[in-house]
Amino acid sequence: MKPVVCLLLLLLFPTVLVAGEQQYRIWLVDKTGSPCSLENPTDFLSPRAIAQRENENIPIDSTDLPVSTEWLKQLSESGARILATSKWLNTVTIALTDASQISAIGNLPFVKGYEALGSPVLTSLSVRSQKKQQIEDDTPYGDATLQIALHNGDKLHQAGFSGQGMTIAVIDGGFLHADRNPRFDQNHIAGWHDFVDDQIDFEHGDTHGSSVLSTMLVNDSNTFIGTAPKASYWLLRSEDTAMEYPAEEDFWVAALEYADSLGVDVITSSLGYSQFDNPQFDHSWEQLDGKTAFISRGAAMGVKKGLLIIVSAGNERAGSWKKITVPADVDGLLTVGAVDAQCKPAYFSGCGFTSDDRIKPDVAGLGVSAATIDPNGGLLPKNGTSFSTPIIAGLTACLRQALPDLPAREIIDLIRQNSSQYLTPDSLMGYGIPDFYAAYRQGSGIETPQTPGSPLRLAYRQGIPIVTVAGLPANEGEIMLDIYNLEGTIIREYRLGEGSEVVLHELSKGIYLLSARSKTHCWTKKIKRL
Repeated sequence: MKPVVCLLLLLLFPTVLVAGEQQYRIWLVDKTGSPCSLENPTDFLSPRAIAQRENENIPIDSTDLPVSTEWLKQLSESGARILATSKWLNTVTIALTDASQISAIGNLPFVKGYEALGSPVLTSLSVRSQKKQQIEDDTPYGDATLQIALHNGDKLHQAGFSGQGMTIAVIDGGFLHADRNPRFDQNHIAGWHDFVDDQIDFEHGDTHGSSVLSTMLVNDSNTFIGTAPKASYWLLRSEDTAMEYPAEEDFWVAALEYADSLGVDVITSSLGYSQFDNPQFDHSWEQLDGKTAFISRGAAMGVKKGLLIIVSAGNERAGSWKKITVPADVDGLLTVGAVDAQCKPAYFSGCGFTSDDRIKPDVAGLGVSAATIDPNGGLLPKNGTSFSTPIIAGLTACLRQALPDLPAREIIDLIRQNSSQYLTPDSLMGYGIPDFYAAYRQGSGIETPQTPGSPLRLAYRQGIPIVTVAGLPANEGEIMLDIYNLEGTIIREYRLGEGSEVVLHELSKGIYLLSARSKTHCWTKKIKRL
């Protein structure tokens, strides 16, 4: 691959953190002085990335140009240490040992404005969120059988689509032993880059990204096969797992832009933000609109550039936040929640909708006791949307391999349309559990079998909802029925056979979600207690 010259220049800045520094996001006025020009796009985009833009008729414009190296030099000479840049949003993230220098920097002629991001200092009072540090059959897929079969991914593989020729970028917080894991084929790791420190640390880094990677990459027949075992992978670290501070959003956007320049086919990230070690920088629920948080603005630009981005919904429903995290609020990317082996929403999986009432999460995958491989090559079941997300991402890469002419948005639409509750999406599972083989059949023009209609029949008697079970699928004798409030808490649970009737007179006034499942299907329905 031809080196991306201008991008490599910008990656020379060290970003290792120094105690006591104050961080700022600097907004630049324009792209004057960029080291690259639109006449020579191969200086800042790989040939593969350029070809993707041409195939989807997405123009290369000034937002793709790297920021001015002359301005970066002036910022450095003014006392700033460069941490990250965003060409799409035209920003530079800096650190200052002397906070009084920011006034002079703010008056530089090329500075449009700035915002303080605080100091990333881990104190004894800091409490780490669980959104990244997750709660801990005899087939060719071994221990990964369920998480493949739940989405008919085995059938997609059998059709010849296991990720061959696809490149997946994994943006995460650390990849311990990814360079030596006995279950990882190193021939499928295309490269790596660290956007937090000078060099990625495979010896002492965090385990999270390695576990995420394992759900897709491993190809150990009869023991464990991932969802895209024949794809290639770029490992991009943007998260400092020891602390939670706003500049991590800037590192993430820089990693996304780097993945774009490489021309990858799918980007997956199991990182999300809502609350920081310093609560003055916390996001609010009102900001879950897909265009307010810095990381969401960067992700939205990535969608505009034609990227196929898959992110986790977050694990906040069991805590005080409850909602999805950013950038899961962005329209046009695929946000993934988690379910258990019985197709029930995981208790921790971040809840929608967005603040502007869009459906989120989009879909859900297995995130309770998901099979992963630990850094030493052993099996380690884990909980979290961090693992349902790459499971879905790997299968999405296989689907893209099968349907190479479809743009990202059409791939995502196919996945939604072939999910278990497409006609009745909710705030817990979105459009439901995807069937990737059905999506492939629909996208390739093969007739898609119709999913059986919902067996739930709803009536009201004096404002009280009455649910009847009728028309179960063949060879199914009963269903499990759960009733959730809009915050995702289970209110009632029932085991019901054909013809059963439930009068829900004990519900308080409000809107609720019914979730029914049989051995092979899941359905949802909204009800109202008047």
